[in-house]
Amino acid sequence: MTNSPSTDFSLADTEPVRPRHVCPDCSSPVGKRDRFCEVCGRNLLLHRTPVGGPDPAMQVATCISCDFAEIDSEGFCLRCGRSQPLGRDRVVYDLGVVAGVSDRGRRRERNEDALALGWIGRRDSPKCVVAVVCDGVAFSSRASEASQGAADAAVDILLSAMSGTADPTAATRAAAAAASAAVNRLADEGDHEEGPPATTYVSAIVNESEVTIGWIGDSRAYWLATGSNGTRSRCLTVDHTRANELVASGVSAVAAGAAEDANALARWLGADADDPRPQVQRFRPNGPGTVLLCTDGLWGYLSGPSVLAAHLPVGGRDPLGTAMDLTEAANERGGRDNITVAAIPFPVCAGQEPGMARSDSP
Repeated sequence: MTNSPSTDFSLADTEPVRPRHVCPDCSSPVGKRDRFCEVCGRNLLLHRTPVGGPDPAMQVATCISCDFAEIDSEGFCLRCGRSQPLGRDRVVYDLGVVAGVSDRGRRRERNEDALALGWIGRRDSPKCVVAVVCDGVAFSSRASEASQGAADAAVDILLSAMSGTADPTAATRAAAAAASAAVNRLADEGDHEEGPPATTYVSAIVNESEVTIGWIGDSRAYWLATGSNGTRSRCLTVDHTRANELVASGVSAVAAGAAEDANALARWLGADADDPRPQVQRFRPNGPGTVLLCTDGLWGYLSGPSVLAAHLPVGGRDPLGTAMDLTEAANERGGRDNITVAAIPFPVCAGQEPGMARSDSP
């Protein structure tokens, strides 16, 4: 498998197929069961968020504070006067069967997290959902570009691989390799006083029966069981930190936690990374729930699986509501870091009609 997306991928969705059955790229009429648009050739079974993330000039439709629908040209609400987030300050993606939010938080000057989402199939019968969340490493150069480039490259490969007969583990490894190559290309573009671009990485492939997770760094994946099964929720990843590295070498957890660099990253994606290969885990859930990907801006406040599961909506099938509620909870607790959350309900099945994949960035 190559690290470059196929021709179909350059035509991948930035907007799900609408109920009136027109091609999202050229607006030509298409049949409900068509796989490709006969006019422009677009693959109608691949759906994904916009490559490159949101348009920096995009504005949210309503005020994030009072929900008023009129924002002036300088980005202030005409009712309450609150300044609205700009560019990547707050990104909201809703693809129906998967959704995500990336928020600057309350203390950082900019958002260096990123996410990319996608799914394969028809609206009434999704085959597979994929998601990638990345956290640009602080004090590295072009961290926001590193995280976005890694997320986009990985989702391209995941969608391409899973639209065929690829093994999920192989697809996960190939996606991480593509993400690593994307970050390394940024380093090749010039000298970087702060160190080469770098990012953490976590991905998910969710199909009809199984979940496959891949990660590098301290961005996490959780399994959040629905309802009375909430006690079966668990973290699916182990942070690649210096403390956990010491524990793996035989040092006691107490001694490792007391190390001066206990919380420092031991692994990441970047030109100076020792090992860009992801750690991979696959499992088969024994009931309904939600696969959650997030950066440390969330788990730094809400790290307990049962605590996170308590934020699931009744029934557990509202990915956008889950992502927004958890993001708000992290902000209410201080929002000291960028916060990114992606939510995928399991089992994969047709969800409510999504809003357009969008970014809330007034």
